[in-house]
This record gives sequence, C-alpha cells and structure tokens, in this order.
Amino acid sequence: MKLRTPAYIFIPLTLLGILITFAMVIPVDNAPEPGFKGMMANMFEHFAAALSQGVVWAVMGISLVMLFIINAVNKLVESQKFEKLSPEEQAEYLAKKEKGYIKNLIESANRKQTKEEEEAIILDHGFDGIKELDNALPQWWLSLFWFGVVYCVVYLLAYSFTDFAHMDAEYNTEKVIMDKRDEEWAKANDITIEGAVNKFNDPAIVEAGQIIFNTQCTLCHLENGKGGIGPNLTDDYWVNHEQDSLFYNIYDIIYNGSPNNAQMRAFGQRGEISGLNIEKVASYVYYINQVGKTISPAEGGAEPQGDLIERWSKKN
Repeated sequence: MKLRTPAYIFIPLTLLGILITFAMVIPVDNAPEPGFKGMMANMFEHFAAALSQGVVWAVMGISLVMLFIINAVNKLVESQKFEKLSPEEQAEYLAKKEKGYIKNLIESANRKQTKEEEEAIILDHGFDGIKELDNALPQWWLSLFWFGVVYCVVYLLAYSFTDFAHMDAEYNTEKVIMDKRDEEWAKANDITIEGAVNKFNDPAIVEAGQIIFNTQCTLCHLENGKGGIGPNLTDDYWVNHEQDSLFYNIYDIIYNGSPNNAQMRAFGQRGEISGLNIEKVASYVYYINQVGKTISPAEGGAEPQGDLIERWSKKN
C-alpha cells in the first residue's frame, strides 16, 4: 500500500497552481524590464494583479473547500485499505508513515527493486532474451506530465479566447505603456532655450529632427526646407533674427513663433512640440542650412525672403 500524499503538500501546491494560472491570463499594465531583476519584478506584478481580483479569491476559496473534502475522502479510502492489510503489511505501512512522506519520497527515488519484486512485474513476452518489466511510472514524472497537460489546455484556451501570449497584443500594450513613460519623462525633463544644445553633428538627432520637421513643418516649408508658403530654410536670408546665434534663433522662432508672420505659430508655447523635440528640429534646420546644399529657385527652392545675415552665412 502506497503512502498518500499529505494534505499539507497537495493542497498548497494545487492552490499555487490555480494562482499561477490566473496570473498568466490576467493582463498587467506593466512593461517588464530586461534581466533577472526585471523578470522577478514582472512576476510579482502578475501575482499582485491576480490577488487583487475578487474572482481569484472566490475560486481559491471554493477550491480549498473541495480539496478538504477530497482529503477527507482519501483518508476514508486509506483507512479501508489499511484494514484489509495483513498485520505484517500494516506494520510496514505504519513504519513508512512514521518515517515521513518527504524522506520516503527521496528514498524511493534511489531504491532498487528486489529480485522478487522484479519477478512479480515481469511481462510474458521477450525478445532475444531481453524481458520487459511492467514498472509503474514515478510519481514525480506523472505529476509533471499531468501538469503539462493542464498547462497546455489552459494555454490553448487563453490563447484562443484572450489576448494572452499574442505578440501583437503584447507589443501594442507595452508600446502604450512605454509611450506614456516617455511622455512623463519628457514633461519632467523638458527644456527651454536655455537648456538647448545644437546637435547638428549627431546623425541620430538630425534624423529624429527631420521626422518631426516632415510631420509639422513641410506644409509651409516643403520637403528639405526648400520653402513654399514659408521661407527657404537652406539659404542665407532670414525673416526673423531674434537671437545672436543661428541655432538659438531657429529654436526661438519654433518655440515662440514669428513676430513677423502669424502663420508661423508658437509650437512650444502651444505645447504642440516639446522643448526636447524643438531642439531636434532646430538641429536639423541648422544642419540643412549650414551643412546641406542651398536649394536655389532654379532647383525648385523659394526666392530669398528677409535679410541677408552675414554672420550666419554657411562659410562663417
């Protein structure tokens, strides 16, 4: 007669399995950080989200009652089987039980069958002198197998009827979270003209500035800043010259708008472009003006507007 798995082992493990299942399928408003620390933090977030749901506590409470009932039934079955054993078998069973479940489990993993036990489970058929034993699978192996089956069913149901494990859904969820973090960071660390730095020699900043320029500025200044409704940004003529430095002048006009043309609105004051992004756009405009080629009217550029500022000319 085999020892029954005690309640103090199978009840907590079953409840933990239920909690893990809920933690897998309940969405969490969190983008995991890389590395082991991020993995542990993400796991904690999932468990905390699961435990915050009333339905999880309800299911675990019902499961706990059912497990106590199952345990009581198992005890009754164990008692009835015990009564049918011979006195020697009863004594052997009581000795095992007194030793403890964990110790017996460890010993059973290393214990070898006796010759008599092998003879009792040997099968009738054989091949080339090799015979087969009808060994029972180890309990740990069976436990892992059934856990895998249950996990597979839960995974398939969650994948089919929820957003669990869908890469696109996970990406979109994490992107919303990261965009929100970026916005909060930008607000907390935003700059004004005093903190702006000309980064025209940084290709990544120039490229980022070009993307913003193409979204916000090409309606008037057209592609590559060649000018349309707005002035040509690649020549040496400037309608507005509020600052001594060309870069800071560009930043100032984007942030505060043009005092000479109401169509050039104050993107920074209106909150349409952050100070950090204005720095990128100003770096891009500085780049196309000082490093890039001047787009002349013959090449599709707008006619010069404003005043020729000698100190801002490309070679100066």
